[in-house]
Amino acid sequence: MKPLCLLLVLAGFLSPDSLVYGEDKPEAIVEKAIEAQGGAAKVAKLRTMRIKVEGTIDMIAVKLNVPFTLEDSWQMPGRYKTTTTLQLVGKNSTQTFVLDGDKGWAEVDGKVEDLPTEAIAELREQKYSEDLDRLGFLNEKGYELTRLDEVKINDKPAVGLLIKSKGHRDVKLYFDKETALLVKRESKLVEGSTEITQEVFFSDYHEKDGLKHYRKIAAHRDDKVVIEAKVTELEFVDKFEDKVFAKP
Repeated sequence: MKPLCLLLVLAGFLSPDSLVYGEDKPEAIVEKAIEAQGGAAKVAKLRTMRIKVEGTIDMIAVKLNVPFTLEDSWQMPGRYKTTTTLQLVGKNSTQTFVLDGDKGWAEVDGKVEDLPTEAIAELREQKYSEDLDRLGFLNEKGYELTRLDEVKINDKPAVGLLIKSKGHRDVKLYFDKETALLVKRESKLVEGSTEITQEVFFSDYHEKDGLKHYRKIAAHRDDKVVIEAKVTELEFVDKFEDKVFAKP
């Protein structure tokens, strides 16, 4: 089970919607996204938080539209915990995956084991792409940003950015042209020897503690919808206790 798990300073001087982005440089696009979400100080809250979502997942090996709940907690840059509970054949199956620095462990239906090196590397890569949603990379070194051609997402124009960083796979982020909010992330994930294109769509933004955050999320893999979910809980945390990420 791969984690989804879960965006965004200056509004610029041009006010007409059709000129929101104009020929802005990539960095300016990210700055506007940050401002649209509530400003740099508010967006910084996204670095340490807990989120819970509920929805359905398409598990072809089992059945379609399996109900699930997922709870993610993270403390950037190196701590991450994701727990997914699936409703399978009349009973629940729970899986937890944790990254804590250079270590990783998993618990599947009560059985705990260390993650192998390759699993830690893949989970860390997926978390890298998710962390870009928080847009902290704007003030960090080592990132190359390239503006992409405008596309339509949910019939609305969106401007995209290609993000490159040494040692990581490329990631694309797309922002609604009118609202400047993040509406899509596109990246690659690897299952076994197969590389899969994953697109995650964000919508239905609501404000919490002065920060706009999506309340609906959908994941497509190789153009097939595999996850549709709603955010049911959202909590910004100053710091998690060590025990949250500790191996049982």
